[in-house]
This record gives sequence, structure tokens and C-alpha cells, in this order.
Amino acid sequence: MTVPALLLQVLLAAQCAGGAEPGTAAPVPGWHVKTSPHFEVLHQSAWSPNSIILELEKMFSTMRLNLVMFAPWMAAEKSKIYIYASQDAFQNGEFAPPKWAKGLAYPAKKIVVVYDSGDTVKLKAVLAHELSHLYFEGYFAEKLGYPPQWLNEGLAVYLEDIVFAEGGPWRRALPYFTPERRLSFEDFTGAYLEKLGSDARISDWYLQAFGTVSYLYRPHTRLQFKNLCAALRAGETAKAALWKNYRIRNGADFSDKWAVWMGGYAREGGRPAPASPGFTFKPVTISSFPFTNFGLKK
Repeated sequence: MTVPALLLQVLLAAQCAGGAEPGTAAPVPGWHVKTSPHFEVLHQSAWSPNSIILELEKMFSTMRLNLVMFAPWMAAEKSKIYIYASQDAFQNGEFAPPKWAKGLAYPAKKIVVVYDSGDTVKLKAVLAHELSHLYFEGYFAEKLGYPPQWLNEGLAVYLEDIVFAEGGPWRRALPYFTPERRLSFEDFTGAYLEKLGSDARISDWYLQAFGTVSYLYRPHTRLQFKNLCAALRAGETAKAALWKNYRIRNGADFSDKWAVWMGGYAREGGRPAPASPGFTFKPVTISSFPFTNFGLKK
């Protein structure tokens, strides 16, 4: 996802493999193939990125706890991961991504496509982000729909963040997301990212999306979150779905309740905030948010 706008997903005609035991799958021309209980990984380089199979399975354990209610198939069916050897190979490969793209997800075919930049941390982040889209968008696709952008991207960065046991950049930045940088709920949920006009505003929108989903998807509200998504999938407005499941009356009521929760966020869960209130959030250099471009979906 450079920072212009974030790349989401196209459909692809490739079949997702499943059921093989960990080891080496049948050879595919031009690719080296490895399998694990939940993934088939195809990588161009002679050696796969460092510990990527182990990292994917660790990531899956975390994601399964959070997403299996949306994607019950994820435990039984494998997802296919293509890892190009370089950005050039990715850009010039068969998936033909836009120039700014660094990750693709194809929910209908259970495929994620990325490239190896040599930075395992960033590769892990972009894989988590794209896998979130893969699992969550399929839930809406069952009803021939697509999740609201604020919810889809918010959940993706939420899951991107929690796969890091020590906490990712979104979690560390949120305590310093000051009120003057926040959009009203109506402006936030109605925003078109490609029209926000600056990297800083896009970063803030993503941080607000992370904070919104973090508030709605707390451990004791997970059933409410599932019901919220079901209502949105059924075509209800955000206002109606929030009232039905959270007794939040409107955008102003949400903003008030969210602000109270934000005030105690640094203490919630016992996780320390950054050492200095001068902490500068730079998702462009840390997070996968600049690695996916939205808006190009078939």
C-alpha cells in the first residue's frame, strides 16, 4: 500500500491448493513451492524469505481467533501466497499490479500476492494486512457485497498490528492521536481516501480506522461486532447497525463515547504508551498501509 491510495483486489483464475501435509508441494514452473497446514507458498527466489512458513502459521493462529467467525473455511482450506523475488518482478509479473502496489489479495480465489523487499518485518505486516482482506471480504462476498472501506481497512490494520506480540506502530501511535486530527464520524466513514489530499491526512484516516475497530472489537464486544458486520452486510446503514448492536444513537454519540475510551486507551490492557508525547507516527516507513492500493477491484 506508497502513500497515494491503497490497492485492493482483483479476481484471478488460479486454484487454491488444500489438504497437503507440511513439506514440498508439486513443482510449479518458475516457482519454488512449500506447504504448511494452512498455506501454499510459492516463491521465486531459490530460498524462501527467512522463516516465512513459521511466521505465516504463527500469524494464522492469531487471525483464526479473530476472523474464523467470518471465514470458517480458513481452518480447512489453504490460502495460496505468491512471493515475488523483487519489486520489479512483482510489477512485471502475471498479476500486473498498478505501479504503486506492494500487495494484492484475491478473496474469491484465496490468493495473496506480495514481493520480498528484504525486510521481514514489513513483509509480515503486508501479509497480515492482505490476509485480513482475504478472509473478511469473502464474508461480504457471500451476499454479493463489499465491506465499508472504514471497516475493511480498519480491521486490516487492527490485525496487522496484533500479529506483533510486542505491539505494532498503530497501537503505539493511537494514544497521541489528538482530537484536532480526528474527523467527525460522518466525515470519517464517508471519506474517499484518494481525495484526502495528503500523506498526513491518509495516515490519520488509517489511524482513526484502527482506533474505531479497536473500540468496536474489544474482547467483550466481539459478538456485537459480528452482528454489526452482519447488519452492514445485509444493507443496513452504519447508523442503524450501531444503534441495534451498540446502542450508539448517531455519529456524535459515537464520537463522544469513543473519545472517552480513547482517553484511557494507554492504560487499557496494560500496554505502555510511547515514551514521549512527541512520538511521531510514520506508517509509511513502518506499516503495510502504504503497501496496498484500494479502488481497483473486480
